[in-house]
Amino acid sequence: MGRYFSDLFGGSASILRSLWVTLRYLFTPAITVQYPDEHRTQPLRALNRHVLRIDEATGQLKCTACEACARICPTRCIELTGTGKGKNRHPSAFTIDHNLCMYCNLCVEVCPFDAITMWTRIGELSAPVRSDLVYDLKALTAERFYPSPTTPEKLPTPAPEPEPEKVEVAATAPSS
Repeated sequence: MGRYFSDLFGGSASILRSLWVTLRYLFTPAITVQYPDEHRTQPLRALNRHVLRIDEATGQLKCTACEACARICPTRCIELTGTGKGKNRHPSAFTIDHNLCMYCNLCVEVCPFDAITMWTRIGELSAPVRSDLVYDLKALTAERFYPSPTTPEKLPTPAPEPEPEKVEVAATAPSS
């Protein structure tokens, strides 16, 4: 009989505690983002769409088609073919199928040249047709700076130092 009342009291206390939480949140203002017009801010390290980074000094892709990203990908969503030898090697075809990608970030971590990143803050990965989620080399090439694990922030470019003004010193002979 004591166990019955104990269970009855414990259940009632649990219900009252739950109702208190509901009442507390009932009167707080809702935080709603009107999606098409407003976007939630994403953290820097949010994993989103892949981007192939470019070397800002030369304007060329950093990717050397070493295929490390394609080999480590568990879903085999990266297909890559390269042309050239040695330092002249570059990707001739690079595709990522975002239908298969599980956003594990392994391709970014294994890249020895810091050529691929997912820290793009491009969060809208939807398409009317599934084939639109297959990105090729042209769609993956970055047009601006994107952070990566080794370069989370863009290093400030040093301002050119102004040339010192040329001061003409008139040679004066010592008077005697």
